[in-house]
Amino acid sequence: MSCASTSSAAATAARALTSRAASSKQIGAAALPARRRPVRAAATVRAGALGDPPVPVAVRTAQGQVMDCFSALMMNRIIFIGERIDEDTATRVCAELLALQYDDPKKDIRIFLNCTSGTQYCVTTILDMMEYVSCDVSVIGMGCVAGPPAMILAAGAKGKRLAYPSARIILSQPLGGLSGTSYEVRIQAKELSRNARSQVVFFSKFTGVPFEEIGEYLVRDSYMSPEEAMKLNIIDGTLGVNEEKLKKAR
Repeated sequence: MSCASTSSAAATAARALTSRAASSKQIGAAALPARRRPVRAAATVRAGALGDPPVPVAVRTAQGQVMDCFSALMMNRIIFIGERIDEDTATRVCAELLALQYDDPKKDIRIFLNCTSGTQYCVTTILDMMEYVSCDVSVIGMGCVAGPPAMILAAGAKGKRLAYPSARIILSQPLGGLSGTSYEVRIQAKELSRNARSQVVFFSKFTGVPFEEIGEYLVRDSYMSPEEAMKLNIIDGTLGVNEEKLKKAR
């Protein structure tokens, strides 16, 4: 009888000690400040990095229609050229010029040009179409206009060839890579010389500057500000601050 009571008392005492130890641990844990988990930096995800398709900027017209930005600009007879002028770009621009010509054969078309490269054959395709359509084509240079695309700037309608104040205009010879046999290199060199001479002819035609004089600017790269380009009659003026916008802001 005494043994049983002794063992039960010992078990009760053991349970009491265990509960006290557990409660003391809980109290100690509550007293200690909680450990902060390391905060991971948010991963930067760029548009298109996960294979997302490009989303065109949407514009709502006065009639309530929603369309992409460039289509809305086309409705206002504005064309943008901001990439290398290759066959696809030249075809697109020519098609847009024709579409706007049929829409209104007397209303002006504006081309905003920010282009530093292009094949001369594709550039002259656009030049031919600019002369073909009956509309006056105004060309506005922005950013940098260099190489053969500079001919498009000079080919705009007289009095409507403009540039933004920060634009740079670069005259340079057409580039060409010669390869193959010696006979093929001679043929390619002959064609490259023809393209260089043709470019001088175009600039002389559009600016009224004599062939020899304008040709000196195309021997090497010639960097120009809009003011310097005006002296060569490549452009007619610069686009300044919108005074009407300033008046409304005031």
